[in-house]
Amino acid sequence: MKYLALDVETANADYSSICQIGIAEFENGKVINKWSSLINPESYFDPFNISIHGIKESDVKNSPTFDTIYEEIRNRLEEKITVHHMPFDRVALNRVCEEYQLPPIKTKWLDSAKITRRTWEQFAYKGYGLKNIADFLDITFEHHDALQDAIAAGLVVANACLIKEMSIEDWFQRIGMPINQSTSKSDYSASIKQEGNPEGSLFGENLVFTGALSLPRKEAAGIAAKIGCNVLNSVTQKTTILVVGTQDSTKLAGYEKSSKHRKTEELIGKGKLIKILSEKDFIKMCNDEDKDLNIEIPIASSIQKETKHSTQKNQSLTIEIDVTEKIAEAFNGLSTEQKELLVETSKKEQEFLDSIPEFNHDDKRNFGNNFQKQLEKIEAVYEDFKIESYEDDDLEILFTIESEIDQLTEMNFDLMKNKITISEFYEQLDSSVDFIESDLEEEDYPKKVKKFAKTILKELNKAKEKITTR
Repeated sequence: MKYLALDVETANADYSSICQIGIAEFENGKVINKWSSLINPESYFDPFNISIHGIKESDVKNSPTFDTIYEEIRNRLEEKITVHHMPFDRVALNRVCEEYQLPPIKTKWLDSAKITRRTWEQFAYKGYGLKNIADFLDITFEHHDALQDAIAAGLVVANACLIKEMSIEDWFQRIGMPINQSTSKSDYSASIKQEGNPEGSLFGENLVFTGALSLPRKEAAGIAAKIGCNVLNSVTQKTTILVVGTQDSTKLAGYEKSSKHRKTEELIGKGKLIKILSEKDFIKMCNDEDKDLNIEIPIASSIQKETKHSTQKNQSLTIEIDVTEKIAEAFNGLSTEQKELLVETSKKEQEFLDSIPEFNHDDKRNFGNNFQKQLEKIEAVYEDFKIESYEDDDLEILFTIESEIDQLTEMNFDLMKNKITISEFYEQLDSSVDFIESDLEEEDYPKKVKKFAKTILKELNKAKEKITTR
């Protein structure tokens, strides 16, 4: 009677950020083989997660990434009964496969928590966590070490088999999941990048989402791709449509609009033709372009209060207001010389971005790791200069810096996972530098805040130089 038991630990709240995996093989209730590995999740380590498992970013710096040990894991698990305690580990493994665009591993999942609830009456409705049931069975283990947890889950099942006089196959038939059933729905995936349908009426449009939608994000992306739109993860010079959903004010660093939204408005200000649509108008556009879709238009959500840091009123435009027409009107109001300069500048910017040679995946990882060190240096300067003491002063530049660093951090992880091009990352660097420089010029800030901002600009410009001089 053979089976496997698996457990994973993650670097942060993202299920795909696996930083350790442990697999134990059992035969007749005894461990006959053990395997574990630290994994570099190419993501940040949340202090809360570190406090649970004790694994830090420095511990996995030289560890393999998931895609490099995928085959090893798949060979161990494929077509075998694999015990896990609670859904977390199963969902995490499926999520990380999606993250790296790898096929889900075909294993026969069996939840030891469900077995526990059916074996011991006192755990039928509560108290069936792994530590609790292990203590009850006198199983000694180091909780939140992936291999130790896997062994403990496997021993819980071994005990249940003895008490109920059932084999592992009996348990699987009773409560096991079908092979390769995945609960990591496609809309959970961090990347929604899709190529547009060449036959779609909007083929050639480049669309980006920001904010929460009533539709699952991947479903919305699929609909947009069906009618021809290329769906991108971030706003770039190539963006032609931005769809704005409901914004979580806690993630806006004091602004009313997301960084994608503000960046879009900045590009519009430079003469780029970009439509900004609400979700309602996005759905109306899709229904108009493909009558077979017939998507239900959501009831409009309440408008958010304007924060003291927002620089202008919410301008999420609807289809009824032709954004292109408004921009054309403003453009026509310029002198011939101004028009030519604007067009030429925009053309040169795009030519420059197109001229940046693409990095291979390994080079992106190396660059990303080095950029992460630059971000750590910025964090150290933040501490050294005691910038936190200025947070209550509502300084516009500090909100801008926080927003831009957050976006660069996210894009850096996407870069290391080969989701974006190096020119897209360069474009974000360039945009972040522009935003911070602009704020720095507009007001007279305290000396330490100025120095902090200049340190950030120095680091970001270094990163830009590394890309262009490679």
